[in-house]
Amino acid sequence: MTTIRTLSEYAQRIDQIKDLKHRLWTLASQRGNLDPEVIRISQEIDEHIVAVQRYYRSQYHDSMTG
Repeated sequence: MTTIRTLSEYAQRIDQIKDLKHRLWTLASQRGNLDPEVIRISQEIDEHIVAVQRYYRSQYHDSMTG
C-alpha cells in the first residue's frame, strides 16, 4: 500500500474505502463472512484505513509542532 501524500489522495482513499465496504457487504450477504473474497476485501479495507490514519496523524502532528 502506498503512502498518502496529499489531501486529494486522502479523499480518494476514503472513496475507495466506501466503495469496498459496499462491495464487502453485498458479497458477504451472498457468500457469507468466511468466503475468501470477502476476507480479501476486508483486508484491503484495513490496509486503506491504516494509510488514512497514518496520513491524518502526520497532518495533525505537523500542525501541532509546526
